[in-house]
Amino acid sequence: MIYPDNLELLIRFLSETPGISERAAERAVLSLSRLDEDEKRMITNALRELERIKPCVECGLPTEEDLCVVCRDPEREQTVICVVEQPRDAISIEKLGEYKGLYHVLGGVISPLEDISPEDLRIESLFKRIKEKNIKTVIIALNPTVEGEATSKFLIDRLEKMNVEIYRISYGIPYGGTIDMADELTLKKAFEDKKLIAGGK
Repeated sequence: MIYPDNLELLIRFLSETPGISERAAERAVLSLSRLDEDEKRMITNALRELERIKPCVECGLPTEEDLCVVCRDPEREQTVICVVEQPRDAISIEKLGEYKGLYHVLGGVISPLEDISPEDLRIESLFKRIKEKNIKTVIIALNPTVEGEATSKFLIDRLEKMNVEIYRISYGIPYGGTIDMADELTLKKAFEDKKLIAGGK
């Protein structure tokens, strides 16, 4: 490329982000380069603050403190957990403004082809949290993919042995699709029509 080294580096980093092509990354970086000095300074400061971002010790959502804003909020329903694959899925659900419970980010899904086993995910911490925090309801909101289905089944098999109600969001989201790419109406409908899989013992 004919760009300065720093611009090329930014383009490469952005293009390696899921869902962003090299051309889209190039357009984004060039757009940022045309910002005025104050705007560039704000972005630089925000990027520098990324060093402080870490997973919440409870749910796995990004936070600057030990607990994220959701886990720290006493107004949230403390006995309800929504299980998601990645933080972006929780953010999509949160934008609906309907769900008032807590979240638990697995950090991925079970995938033998990619050598990802249950031990590689935040699954045991979910079960521990359910027991220690007296969770009554678990909503499984994993993506409707082959791996998502396998992970959901694994969770349900374990959860059925615990004293919790188990729900799954409905299939308004097309098979193979992802929660973070669903439009708000589809996602809202999927949540409203969630199915009760099993009740507490």
